[in-house]
Amino acid sequence: MELEQEIPTPRIDSTPLSAVAALSGETISPLKRLQQMDEDDWEDFTCELATYWKTQYKRVNRVGGSGDMGRDVIAYTPDGDWECFQCKYYSTPLNLTDILLEIGKICYYSYKGHFSMPVQYYFVAKKGLNGVSLNALKDSNKLKNELISGWDKKCKAKITTTKKVELNGELLKFIEENVDFTIFDQIPELKLIELHKKYTPYYIRRFGSVEFDRPSPTLPPSDIQQNELNYIEELLKAIGTIENKVSSIADLNEFPEFLTELKSARKNFYSAESLERFSRDSMPPDTYDNLLEDCYESISSLVLMVHENGWDRYLSVSNHITQVPFTAHPLNLYMSIRDKKGACHQLVNKGTMKWNK
Repeated sequence: MELEQEIPTPRIDSTPLSAVAALSGETISPLKRLQQMDEDDWEDFTCELATYWKTQYKRVNRVGGSGDMGRDVIAYTPDGDWECFQCKYYSTPLNLTDILLEIGKICYYSYKGHFSMPVQYYFVAKKGLNGVSLNALKDSNKLKNELISGWDKKCKAKITTTKKVELNGELLKFIEENVDFTIFDQIPELKLIELHKKYTPYYIRRFGSVEFDRPSPTLPPSDIQQNELNYIEELLKAIGTIENKVSSIADLNEFPEFLTELKSARKNFYSAESLERFSRDSMPPDTYDNLLEDCYESISSLVLMVHENGWDRYLSVSNHITQVPFTAHPLNLYMSIRDKKGACHQLVNKGTMKWNK
């Protein structure tokens, strides 16, 4: 009789809940989505890639059923050659027996005159290839020897259901003299995703536009860093326009409200810096630069308006930026109020604007 056991409290991720996570739940990576495809989707996915990957293809055909002769997706080139994409929807990585059988099929049916040998042959496997298979593909001579020596066990009775195919005579001569084993290769899963994203218009439909959740923002170190000096100096000048006793950070110890604002400004700056790194790692180039441009355009007129002092200008801009939605920008769902304020400090840090005239 089993005893009941109390389960521990489920662990909660310490990462702040973003708008993306609140809308869609846990972000599913493209690799996980790739593994969730069914067999038909897997071949459709391969057809999409083959159609758009190499623009020199004249047409791309899909061969269905058991009579495909070792061909799933055929890509024809304008000069009459062709390339083969062999789709494998296996639950485990392809082993050497798997790839030798497919190579045996393509060699046999080419020898029989059904088609010429392809100029390139790609294995497109849901779970990739195991180490032995990958090593064989890297060495064309080894791959040829493995096919010839393993033919009786791996290919002889499996090429066709109507007869056993002996490897001798003209077929053996064809494989030894006419087959270029350097044409056989594989496309790894991550490379498939990368190529599909870069070349096809179907990527968002397959994988969605939300691929990543943003890590927790970096907290500022206790000591002021070199890359903070500009915006902090400008903030101290703004404070000094209403409190002439403040000219350095040490002076803020007598003014708790200003010290609190400085600490908040540093958190905001580092939050925006974290958003910039996230954008650089997961978004197209210049995405964050475009966000800073949008940020500046949303506050530039307010910056240029007449203010009594630099502190008033700082407060007015800081209040206004929190209300700007940035709905047209791809980073919108990842942004917080801290990021918006921090972006203003980044603009000051870069010298794009100042709080003080």
